[in-house]
Amino acid sequence: MPSRVLATMAVTGIYLVRGIPRDLQRTARVRAAREGTTLGRVFLQALREYAAGTWRPSR
Repeated sequence: MPSRVLATMAVTGIYLVRGIPRDLQRTARVRAAREGTTLGRVFLQALREYAAGTWRPSR
C-alpha cells in the first residue's frame, strides 16, 4: 500500500511523519477514536515511553 505523509495538528503546531501506510493510519485512527483518545495522544505516549527507555521498537 502506498505511503503518504501523516500530517497532524498538535498543540505546538503541525508535525509530519513520513512513510506511514494509509491503511495503518486509518486503522490506528479508528482504534484511537473507539478508545476515546486521539492519534496525537497515541504518538505522544509512544514517544514518552521511548524517551524514558521503557519501550524499544522491534527491528
